[in-house]
Amino acid sequence: KYQSKVHGVSKIQYNKQTSVAKSKAKATMIRLSLALFVCFLALSQGHYVSQSSSHYFYPDSKADPNWNGGNNVDCKGDPTILSYHFHVTFMFKEEQVNETLALRERALEHFAPMLGENPICEGTPHDRSGRFDNGRLCMVQDHDIGHVALGPFAVGEWCMFVPVHYYHAVLPWFLKNRGIFSLLVHPNTGCEYEDHGIRAQWSGQPWQMHLACCDPLEQTVEFGEYLGTKRNPICLERGGVCGFGDPKSRGFGPQVVCCSGTSCECAKDESLCYCK
Repeated sequence: KYQSKVHGVSKIQYNKQTSVAKSKAKATMIRLSLALFVCFLALSQGHYVSQSSSHYFYPDSKADPNWNGGNNVDCKGDPTILSYHFHVTFMFKEEQVNETLALRERALEHFAPMLGENPICEGTPHDRSGRFDNGRLCMVQDHDIGHVALGPFAVGEWCMFVPVHYYHAVLPWFLKNRGIFSLLVHPNTGCEYEDHGIRAQWSGQPWQMHLACCDPLEQTVEFGEYLGTKRNPICLERGGVCGFGDPKSRGFGPQVVCCSGTSCECAKDESLCYCK
Protein backbone atom coordinates (compact mmCIF):
# COMPACT_ATOMS: atom_id res chain seq x y z
CA LYS A 1 0.00 0.00 0.00
CA TYR A 2 3.04 2.21 0.16
CA GLN A 3 2.83 5.02 -2.45
CA SER A 4 5.61 7.61 -2.65
CA LYS A 5 5.06 11.09 -4.09
CA VAL A 6 7.20 12.83 -6.71
CA HIS A 7 6.29 16.45 -7.45
CA GLY A 8 2.82 15.91 -6.13
CA VAL A 9 2.02 12.77 -8.15
CA SER A 10 2.21 9.10 -7.27
CA LYS A 11 5.31 7.09 -8.13
CA ILE A 12 3.28 5.00 -10.59
CA GLN A 13 1.98 8.11 -12.36
CA TYR A 14 5.46 9.60 -12.36
CA ASN A 15 6.95 6.51 -13.99
CA LYS A 16 4.24 6.54 -16.68
CA GLN A 17 4.82 10.22 -17.43
CA THR A 18 8.57 9.67 -17.57
CA SER A 19 8.12 6.75 -19.97
CA VAL A 20 5.87 8.83 -22.26
CA ALA A 21 8.35 11.72 -22.21
CA LYS A 22 11.22 9.38 -23.13
CA SER A 23 9.19 7.90 -25.99
CA LYS A 24 8.42 11.37 -27.35
CA ALA A 25 12.07 12.40 -27.07
CA LYS A 26 13.14 9.22 -28.88
CA ALA A 27 10.61 9.86 -31.67
CA THR A 28 11.85 13.44 -32.01
CA MET A 29 15.45 12.25 -32.31
CA ILE A 30 14.44 9.75 -34.99
CA ARG A 31 12.63 12.44 -36.99
CA LEU A 32 15.62 14.77 -36.63
CA SER A 33 18.00 12.05 -37.77
CA LEU A 34 15.81 11.33 -40.81
CA ALA A 35 15.67 15.03 -41.66
CA LEU A 36 19.46 15.32 -41.46
CA PHE A 37 19.82 12.21 -43.62
CA VAL A 38 17.47 13.68 -46.26
CA CYS A 39 19.47 16.93 -46.22
CA PHE A 40 22.67 14.95 -46.68
CA LEU A 41 21.18 13.14 -49.68
CA ALA A 42 19.99 16.43 -51.15
CA LEU A 43 23.44 17.93 -50.77
CA SER A 44 25.09 14.89 -52.31
CA GLN A 45 22.73 15.12 -55.29
CA GLY A 46 23.37 18.81 -55.76
CA HIS A 47 19.93 20.09 -54.73
CA TYR A 48 21.63 22.91 -52.88
CA VAL A 49 24.74 24.96 -53.57
CA SER A 50 27.75 22.67 -53.71
CA GLN A 51 31.03 23.35 -51.94
CA SER A 52 32.60 24.32 -55.26
CA SER A 53 30.07 27.14 -55.74
CA SER A 54 29.31 30.40 -53.95
CA HIS A 55 26.14 32.25 -53.04
CA TYR A 56 25.58 35.99 -53.07
CA PHE A 57 22.54 38.11 -52.35
CA TYR A 58 21.45 40.79 -54.78
CA PRO A 59 22.95 44.23 -54.06
CA ASP A 60 20.72 46.10 -51.63
CA SER A 61 19.01 48.67 -53.87
CA LYS A 62 17.01 49.86 -50.85
CA ALA A 63 20.09 51.79 -49.76
CA ASP A 64 19.06 54.63 -52.09
CA PRO A 65 15.31 54.38 -52.78
CA ASN A 66 15.01 58.03 -53.80
CA TRP A 67 17.35 57.87 -56.77
CA ASN A 68 14.49 57.89 -59.29
CA GLY A 69 11.42 59.20 -57.49
CA GLY A 70 11.35 56.98 -54.41
CA ASN A 71 8.92 54.22 -53.52
CA ASN A 72 6.07 54.20 -56.02
CA VAL A 73 4.81 50.61 -55.70
CA ASP A 74 2.23 49.37 -53.20
CA CYS A 75 3.29 45.78 -52.62
CA LYS A 76 0.19 45.19 -50.51
CA GLY A 77 -2.06 46.07 -53.43
CA ASP A 78 -2.00 45.12 -57.13
CA PRO A 79 1.38 46.25 -58.49
CA THR A 80 1.89 46.67 -62.23
CA ILE A 81 3.98 44.10 -64.10
CA LEU A 82 6.82 46.01 -65.75
CA SER A 83 8.66 43.06 -67.32
CA TYR A 84 9.49 39.38 -66.81
CA HIS A 85 12.49 37.22 -65.95
CA PHE A 86 12.86 33.76 -67.49
CA HIS A 87 15.24 31.73 -65.28
CA VAL A 88 16.65 28.33 -66.27
CA THR A 89 17.79 26.54 -63.11
CA PHE A 90 20.28 23.70 -62.72
CA MET A 91 22.48 21.83 -60.25
CA PHE A 92 26.18 22.56 -59.89
CA LYS A 93 27.30 19.35 -61.54
CA GLU A 94 29.76 19.50 -64.39
CA GLU A 95 27.47 17.75 -66.87
CA GLN A 96 24.51 19.95 -65.98
CA VAL A 97 26.58 23.14 -66.12
CA ASN A 98 27.83 22.21 -69.58
CA GLU A 99 24.35 21.27 -70.77
CA THR A 100 22.68 24.41 -69.45
CA LEU A 101 25.38 26.64 -70.99
CA ALA A 102 24.74 24.88 -74.30
CA LEU A 103 21.01 25.59 -73.89
CA ARG A 104 21.83 29.25 -73.23
CA GLU A 105 23.83 29.39 -76.46
CA ARG A 106 20.88 27.85 -78.31
CA ALA A 107 18.59 30.52 -76.88
CA LEU A 108 21.00 33.25 -77.96
CA GLU A 109 21.14 31.78 -81.45
CA HIS A 110 17.39 31.24 -81.74
CA PHE A 111 16.39 34.73 -80.58
CA ALA A 112 19.29 36.48 -82.36
CA PRO A 113 16.98 38.44 -84.73
CA MET A 114 15.19 39.99 -81.74
CA LEU A 115 18.23 40.31 -79.50
CA GLY A 116 20.14 42.39 -82.02
CA GLU A 117 23.89 42.99 -82.26
CA ASN A 118 24.41 43.14 -78.48
CA PRO A 119 22.36 40.37 -76.79
CA ILE A 120 23.65 41.12 -73.27
CA CYS A 121 21.62 43.46 -71.05
CA GLU A 122 23.51 46.68 -70.39
CA GLY A 123 21.47 47.81 -67.39
CA THR A 124 20.86 51.34 -66.19
CA PRO A 125 23.13 53.97 -64.57
CA HIS A 126 21.71 52.90 -61.17
CA ASP A 127 21.78 49.14 -61.71
CA ARG A 128 24.56 47.88 -63.98
CA SER A 129 23.57 44.26 -63.41
CA GLY A 130 21.12 44.44 -66.32
CA ARG A 131 18.35 42.69 -64.40
CA PHE A 132 15.79 45.46 -64.84
CA ASP A 133 14.52 48.25 -67.10
CA ASN A 134 16.50 47.39 -70.22
CA GLY A 135 13.81 48.42 -72.69
CA ARG A 136 14.48 45.43 -74.95
CA LEU A 137 14.79 41.67 -75.03
CA CYS A 138 18.24 40.71 -73.74
CA MET A 139 20.22 38.13 -71.80
CA VAL A 140 21.18 38.95 -68.20
CA GLN A 141 24.82 38.29 -67.35
CA ASP A 142 25.34 39.37 -63.74
CA HIS A 143 27.41 36.53 -62.24
CA ASP A 144 29.61 33.52 -62.94
CA ILE A 145 26.88 31.16 -64.15
CA GLY A 146 28.75 27.91 -63.62
CA HIS A 147 29.94 28.55 -60.07
CA VAL A 148 27.80 31.16 -58.32
CA ALA A 149 24.23 31.07 -56.98
CA LEU A 150 22.73 34.55 -56.81
CA GLY A 151 19.86 36.26 -54.98
CA PRO A 152 17.00 34.00 -53.91
CA PHE A 153 18.35 31.00 -55.85
CA ALA A 154 19.94 28.13 -53.93
CA VAL A 155 20.99 26.53 -57.22
CA GLY A 156 22.54 27.69 -60.46
CA GLU A 157 20.55 29.80 -62.91
CA TRP A 158 20.78 32.00 -65.96
CA CYS A 159 18.19 34.52 -67.00
CA MET A 160 16.62 36.38 -69.91
CA PHE A 161 15.03 39.81 -69.44
CA VAL A 162 11.68 39.81 -71.25
CA PRO A 163 9.62 42.99 -71.81
CA VAL A 164 5.87 42.44 -71.48
CA HIS A 165 5.22 42.50 -75.25
CA TYR A 166 7.77 39.71 -75.85
CA TYR A 167 6.22 37.31 -73.31
CA HIS A 168 4.17 35.25 -75.80
CA ALA A 169 7.03 35.14 -78.30
CA VAL A 170 9.56 33.80 -75.79
CA LEU A 171 7.58 31.48 -73.48
CA PRO A 172 6.76 28.67 -75.99
CA TRP A 173 10.40 28.19 -76.97
CA PHE A 174 11.55 27.85 -73.36
CA LEU A 175 8.73 25.46 -72.49
CA LYS A 176 9.61 23.20 -75.40
CA ASN A 177 13.39 23.37 -75.10
CA ARG A 178 14.15 23.50 -71.35
CA GLY A 179 14.86 19.75 -71.34
CA ILE A 180 15.77 18.41 -67.87
CA PHE A 181 15.98 21.90 -66.38
CA SER A 182 13.28 23.66 -64.39
CA LEU A 183 12.07 26.99 -65.75
CA LEU A 184 11.01 29.83 -63.47
CA VAL A 185 9.04 32.69 -65.02
CA HIS A 186 8.20 35.60 -62.75
CA PRO A 187 7.09 39.21 -63.19
CA ASN A 188 9.07 42.25 -62.13
CA THR A 189 6.84 44.58 -60.14
CA GLY A 190 9.34 46.04 -57.68
CA CYS A 191 8.21 43.59 -54.98
CA GLU A 192 10.95 40.96 -55.25
CA TYR A 193 9.73 38.78 -52.37
CA GLU A 194 6.29 38.24 -53.90
CA ASP A 195 7.60 38.14 -57.49
CA HIS A 196 9.84 35.16 -56.64
CA GLY A 197 7.20 33.61 -54.35
CA ILE A 198 3.45 33.75 -54.85
CA ARG A 199 3.68 35.20 -58.40
CA ALA A 200 6.28 32.72 -59.67
CA GLN A 201 5.40 30.19 -62.39
CA TRP A 202 7.35 26.95 -62.66
CA SER A 203 7.70 24.54 -65.56
CA GLY A 204 9.34 21.41 -64.21
CA GLN A 205 10.27 20.66 -60.61
CA PRO A 206 10.11 23.85 -58.48
CA TRP A 207 13.08 24.71 -56.27
CA GLN A 208 12.97 26.07 -52.75
CA MET A 209 13.69 29.81 -53.02
CA HIS A 210 16.03 31.61 -50.62
CA LEU A 211 13.75 34.59 -50.00
CA ALA A 212 15.78 35.92 -47.07
CA CYS A 213 17.32 38.27 -49.65
CA CYS A 214 14.09 40.27 -49.85
CA ASP A 215 11.51 41.79 -47.50
CA PRO A 216 7.82 40.77 -47.72
CA LEU A 217 5.36 43.40 -48.98
CA GLU A 218 8.13 45.96 -49.50
CA GLN A 219 9.40 47.57 -52.68
CA THR A 220 13.08 46.70 -53.13
CA VAL A 221 13.70 47.57 -56.81
CA GLU A 222 12.09 49.46 -59.72
CA PHE A 223 12.01 52.75 -57.83
CA GLY A 224 10.26 55.41 -59.89
CA GLU A 225 9.74 53.05 -62.85
CA TYR A 226 6.46 52.82 -64.78
CA LEU A 227 5.05 50.67 -67.55
CA GLY A 228 4.95 52.28 -70.99
CA THR A 229 8.31 54.08 -70.82
CA LYS A 230 11.42 53.45 -72.94
CA ARG A 231 12.87 51.31 -70.14
CA ASN A 232 9.70 49.24 -69.77
CA PRO A 233 7.79 49.48 -73.07
CA ILE A 234 4.50 47.80 -73.92
CA CYS A 235 5.02 47.55 -77.69
CA LEU A 236 7.71 47.41 -80.36
CA GLU A 237 8.61 50.62 -82.14
CA ARG A 238 8.85 51.11 -85.89
CA GLY A 239 11.70 49.15 -87.47
CA GLY A 240 11.84 46.46 -84.79
CA VAL A 241 11.83 42.74 -85.64
CA CYS A 242 8.33 41.57 -84.68
CA GLY A 243 8.59 38.03 -86.05
CA PHE A 244 11.05 35.54 -87.57
CA GLY A 245 11.25 31.98 -88.80
CA ASP A 246 10.67 29.90 -91.91
CA PRO A 247 8.36 31.86 -94.24
CA LYS A 248 7.07 28.56 -95.65
CA SER A 249 5.90 27.22 -92.27
CA ARG A 250 2.29 27.58 -91.08
CA GLY A 251 3.35 29.28 -87.87
CA PHE A 252 5.28 32.05 -89.59
CA GLY A 253 3.95 35.51 -88.85
CA PRO A 254 3.75 38.31 -86.25
CA GLN A 255 4.99 37.39 -82.76
CA VAL A 256 5.33 40.75 -81.01
CA VAL A 257 2.85 43.63 -80.78
CA CYS A 258 3.87 46.75 -82.70
CA CYS A 259 3.13 50.22 -81.37
CA SER A 260 0.09 52.22 -82.45
CA GLY A 261 0.30 53.49 -86.00
CA THR A 262 2.43 50.56 -87.16
CA SER A 263 1.81 46.92 -87.98
CA CYS A 264 3.89 43.78 -88.18
CA GLU A 265 4.54 43.05 -91.85
CA CYS A 266 6.06 39.80 -93.11
CA ALA A 267 7.31 39.42 -96.67
CA LYS A 268 6.61 36.08 -98.34
CA ASP A 269 10.20 35.27 -99.14
CA GLU A 270 11.91 36.80 -96.08
CA SER A 271 12.52 35.20 -92.68
CA LEU A 272 12.05 38.42 -90.71
CA CYS A 273 8.98 40.55 -90.01
CA TYR A 274 9.25 44.25 -89.15
CA CYS A 275 7.05 46.87 -87.52
CA LYS A 276 6.22 49.31 -90.33
